[in-house]
Amino acid sequence: MLIHECTECGTLSINRIAADDDPENILTIFQDSFLYGHPMRQLCEGQGIVMLSAEATEMVCKQLYGQNIEQFTA
Repeated sequence: MLIHECTECGTLSINRIAADDDPENILTIFQDSFLYGHPMRQLCEGQGIVMLSAEATEMVCKQLYGQNIEQFTA
């Protein structure tokens, strides 16, 4: 799932990933989320949303590609 922040009101919402979404773009968005500071993570947690950390990379790759990340980082 992706977390979306409305640029107008700042409301957070969770959006499902669709089968036709580009897995490379999803992985890039996931990796970019590591750069979000503590305030964004705290805002998410305050709304019951837990952001994944870098430790979840292998699991995310398995979900996106059905395989281990080594294939995509080699």
